[in-house]
Amino acid sequence: MSRTALLCIAGGGTGGHVMPALALADAARHRWPELQVSFIGAERGLEASLLPDRGEQVLLLAMHGVKGAGILQKLRVLFWELPKSVISIRRAWKQQRPDLLVGVGGYASISGVTAALISRIPVVLYEQNAMPGLVNRTLSRFCKRIMLGFAEATAHLSGGTRMSATGNIVRQVIADVQWQPHAMPRLLVLGGSQGARVLNQTVPRACEMLINEGREFVVTHIAGNEEAAAVVREIYQRAGLNAEVLPFCDDMAAFYASGSLMVARSGAMTVSETAICGMPALFVPLPHAADDHQRFNAESLANVGGAVVLEQKSMTADSLAAAIDTHLFNAKKLAVMSQSAQAWAPFDASEKQLKVLAEFLPGFAEMDGGVST
Repeated sequence: MSRTALLCIAGGGTGGHVMPALALADAARHRWPELQVSFIGAERGLEASLLPDRGEQVLLLAMHGVKGAGILQKLRVLFWELPKSVISIRRAWKQQRPDLLVGVGGYASISGVTAALISRIPVVLYEQNAMPGLVNRTLSRFCKRIMLGFAEATAHLSGGTRMSATGNIVRQVIADVQWQPHAMPRLLVLGGSQGARVLNQTVPRACEMLINEGREFVVTHIAGNEEAAAVVREIYQRAGLNAEVLPFCDDMAAFYASGSLMVARSGAMTVSETAICGMPALFVPLPHAADDHQRFNAESLANVGGAVVLEQKSMTADSLAAAIDTHLFNAKKLAVMSQSAQAWAPFDASEKQLKVLAEFLPGFAEMDGGVST
């Protein structure tokens, strides 16, 4: 190759967009060490701290979201922040123009995709959820290809043959984890990167009911922050339950490896990681998630028997205790769920996504057919 190819990944805001972007970047660098990768994000997003800490090349934009915003903010974003951001991106690209831009969702993705389209740079969209977000639904008609974390998303996009159900890339350290039964059942609780108030309140009470009924088990509960962890820890202690309560977890592989059953929200990456590990799960979708995407994610795995979906609006401590009781202490049921989850799991997501990218990166499509083993 006469020069080093540059891949630009635009989007972020939350861990649900940032972590898949990083997983894709890491997979691409591992496959093609000579590839350069840069990012476009928002000053107000998780990427503003996470990407610089990793030493990534990132252009941060002064962008605001419009979901739930008033008319004045929407007008400001549309007629001031968006054009200004596009100009900033194109100015930055004068030094080095990307060969391909991947939009991963979030409001920073709009600016990046718009700048790429104006600059005649190929655009690939990466939609992580079973129900595509507004940004990707809007932009899908203008891009070259669309990579889908869930095959069900095809029904909600107008991409035709340009769509590829690739699955979501899961970090190898997590993919190496394989569920196994434990002599002492362990319940895992995961409310997402910010925790989940309803899980922090309901799960400890449900566990207390099970302890009072003579059930023996242990718990690892990620509460989301230190304040919530202190409250949750006190409830478990009062119930006399052996529980490890953490504000957050730096070693998710060890977390998954330790569990028998998990109660969790159903963000796209949580569902994908759960399936890869073969972790039986009770999913409680966030009811106010954009376009109800968490419910669609959870149902995708539940439909093949790898998980159970619990509706938050009808969930009580009693009903949750019953669901935990039905699954946590039934080794045969857990084993069947684990096998079903892994049969569904996107183990080849990295291969499929890199094959799509190789089509638009100079020289890489000819390297081992675009994808090597």
